[in-house]
Amino acid sequence: MVILEGHVVRGVEDFRRRITEYPEAFERATGEKLFPGTLNIKVRKPVRIREHFRIPGLAINEPGQDLLFEVCRINGIWAYRIRPWNPKTGSGGHGDDTLEIACSQELPNVKEGSKVVVAFFRDDAALTTSEKPDVALM
Repeated sequence: MVILEGHVVRGVEDFRRRITEYPEAFERATGEKLFPGTLNIKVRKPVRIREHFRIPGLAINEPGQDLLFEVCRINGIWAYRIRPWNPKTGSGGHGDDTLEIACSQELPNVKEGSKVVVAFFRDDAALTTSEKPDVALM
């Protein structure tokens, strides 16, 4: 398991719209109803996503990008990192130093600037650099 610390930063609320407009696509993918929106977590070093599953862009009327999901926990609660991904360019969203995290509930006492802990079910952080200052391997 890999544990990262980060801070909540303001987003542009694209995922609030997506999850509200296409709840059935998110429920089919995750098996649960997600709280509308994501928390944007700024981490010190970029972390590549390790895809567990995806929502094709056509399912949410965004044919130019898919949504990649990685199962994780945030502050001990089951969650999903979601990474927009354009198959033509290999990029999308905020980049790999801002983790977009969604779960089925609103996290208590978490607001902009809050420190949070994100746990990934993998043995390395797949960072884009060789430095790992904010990573703890469990």
